[in-house]
Amino acid sequence: MNQTQDTPESASPPLAGSLPSMAYRSWFLFVMMLVSASVVGERYMMSVMVGPIKADLGLSDTQIGLAKDLAVTFVYILAVIPLARVADRWSKRKLVAIACATWSVAVVLCAYARNFTMLLIGRAAIGLGEGGFTPPSQSWIADLFPLKQRATALAVFLLGASLGHLTGPALGGWLTSEFGWRQAMLYAAIPGLVLVPIVWLTLRDVPPGLADGRTVEEVATRPFGETVREILEIKTLPLLIAGSALTTLITMGLVSWTPAFMERSHGMSARDAGIGMGGALFLGSVIGHSVGGPLADFLGRRDLRWYIWIQVFSAVGATTIAWIMLTGPVERVFPLIGLNMLIGGLSAAPLMAVISGLAPAHSRSVAVALLMVTINVIGLGGGPAFVGWLSDMLAPAYGTESLRMAMRAVLLVGAPAALLAWLASRACRADFERAGGWDTRKLQPAMAH
Repeated sequence: MNQTQDTPESASPPLAGSLPSMAYRSWFLFVMMLVSASVVGERYMMSVMVGPIKADLGLSDTQIGLAKDLAVTFVYILAVIPLARVADRWSKRKLVAIACATWSVAVVLCAYARNFTMLLIGRAAIGLGEGGFTPPSQSWIADLFPLKQRATALAVFLLGASLGHLTGPALGGWLTSEFGWRQAMLYAAIPGLVLVPIVWLTLRDVPPGLADGRTVEEVATRPFGETVREILEIKTLPLLIAGSALTTLITMGLVSWTPAFMERSHGMSARDAGIGMGGALFLGSVIGHSVGGPLADFLGRRDLRWYIWIQVFSAVGATTIAWIMLTGPVERVFPLIGLNMLIGGLSAAPLMAVISGLAPAHSRSVAVALLMVTINVIGLGGGPAFVGWLSDMLAPAYGTESLRMAMRAVLLVGAPAALLAWLASRACRADFERAGGWDTRKLQPAMAH
């Protein structure tokens, strides 16, 4: 279905301009991957600096927790939707560059912190920068890559997050041991500060919806309430957003507590647990992200529902692997959690491709922001907290095994996560047709009845 035909909904002229060359778009993806690695690395490097920072500033564990995690997440949740609205109305290039400068300067502020308040403000500013980066980055990719290439492009972009998860703690730990935590943070700010002029000077804005052949009227911005209503009326999107949040709840419940589980249930040292966990997460996520996007684009040429069926497979597969991990011997834990991340990672790029492909071109950044807020509130916020609370509740009955039982219990949400994804696959036909750009004829043979 071609949305640029002369219909009442698309009677305005098509957008002017053609897609930039593949050489430029490859450079664009490479830069965006590095920017993503920068913010993820700077967000998570503090996890290896807890001891020195706590001793230097005289902080409690509660204060460390507030600065390390809650401040970043809380400000991100508050900022991401307003900044997504800015991204849909303004220059994505400028917003990404400003966001990159924000978190880089924030890390410098943390390096010079002399008390808890300064550290908290610096960490909160990292959340502000991340909130200004996530929505425009994904919608910008959607503007530059047509649907048949979009999941693959998003898979390349996601490699930046995997790189950041590895390099942030790894380089942060090495720099801290060699130069101290303050100097380590100053060094860590350098990549982001270098990337700011690269984004500003070498990348360029394109009209929203350019890769989909949208019309001028279709990309015109709407009031915020109308924008959100439009997104939620696309039946596939709320189902996928809710399902992905539940899947993230499982993932974060496992990732945040596996080192402690290895210490309590298997007697492993914190150092060995951290090394094994880091390697498993990095390899699993890199392979999953690298394969998931191209696989969805390949299978989607045969049936568009594969973009969503991969979500079902990931929910069922990751939950099953996690259950085996929690019941098997110690030597299987890290290989299985790596496999869990691989299977879960398969769904990330296809999910983003569907969100950006079904959302109206004028509100893609807001759609991404709604996804990220839901994931952060339910998955990143709820998963670790729920497992910890349930472990405390089960401790009188199970003792040191209470954490294992709590981690098993959180896997129960895998069933509704898979169900929501399956329901989305049942509802997607009309949404694909409405969106345009998707070859909906591929759905006809199987769904004509």
